[in-house]
Amino acid sequence: MSSKQTFVDACLSGRALLTEVDDYVSAWHDCEDDTRDLHEFLGMTADEYRLWVERPESLRFILAAHKNRMPVTELVLEQTGLMAAARAEAKDEAVHVLRWLIKTGRVSDPDA
Repeated sequence: MSSKQTFVDACLSGRALLTEVDDYVSAWHDCEDDTRDLHEFLGMTADEYRLWVERPESLRFILAAHKNRMPVTELVLEQTGLMAAARAEAKDEAVHVLRWLIKTGRVSDPDA
């Protein structure tokens, strides 16, 4: 793990797996000379980090948003509409993340 490469960058380049996020958090705690906040060290915005902390299943959407260069809220809205043919588990995760985003006021309810 490179001290300068973020978790998000490592995942997108195939050098890390989703399951390794805790290793990056531990590395941040052990790194005394890195002055970045944890969300920056991971390669997330502050909002993405809060989303991940409160809804860990959102990590796959955060990475997909980075890959597609779009806000995670926009990606989740898009995914909940497009996942009818996808696996039920992924659609359920997207719906749960969307409900949380609506509940916390991060996005407007598209059905309202």
